[in-house]
Amino acid sequence: MSSVIEVETKIAVSNLPEIAERLRSLGAEYLGGSSQQDTYLNAPHCDYAHTDEALRMRETKSGIEITYKGPKTEASGSKARREITLSVESAQDALSLFTAIGFFVSAHVTKDRNEYRYGDTTIALDQVEGLGTYVEIEVLTDDDISAAQKHIEFVKKELNISGEHIPVSYLELLLSQNVSKE
Repeated sequence: MSSVIEVETKIAVSNLPEIAERLRSLGAEYLGGSSQQDTYLNAPHCDYAHTDEALRMRETKSGIEITYKGPKTEASGSKARREITLSVESAQDALSLFTAIGFFVSAHVTKDRNEYRYGDTTIALDQVEGLGTYVEIEVLTDDDISAAQKHIEFVKKELNISGEHIPVSYLELLLSQNVSKE
């Protein structure tokens, strides 16, 4: 189990191959690609949409993780939040446990992700089903959110990435898209 503060900037982009090439030319380490199926659960005692929390079960070829994400702290377009992650053996068993105590599935997010390590940042190039393509630049910290945000801005400039910072999750983007269609 781990508990850290994740500071992240998400930007909608149309040029993932160019960004991947720039990362390679700067010597970034390719960490691999994966298809991720995220199942979001909501709590019986409160609505996570109102408390700005999330409980996610992520399934990939390499394993299954459950992550609790605390409320976001937003500043300068980045978002920061406490995360607690643990690995589990069986997605079905975990889902059975959560539903037995009253949790329920609220949404699914599916994406293809290619990740790179560039210095002390993780950069994800994402193709999100129903949303499009995005870059996420992430720094993990124990407590210095301001320094993490400055570092993200530095990396963003080095990669020549422009665009509006999106301070919400893919889940929130999908849910808002579904609401606007109704």
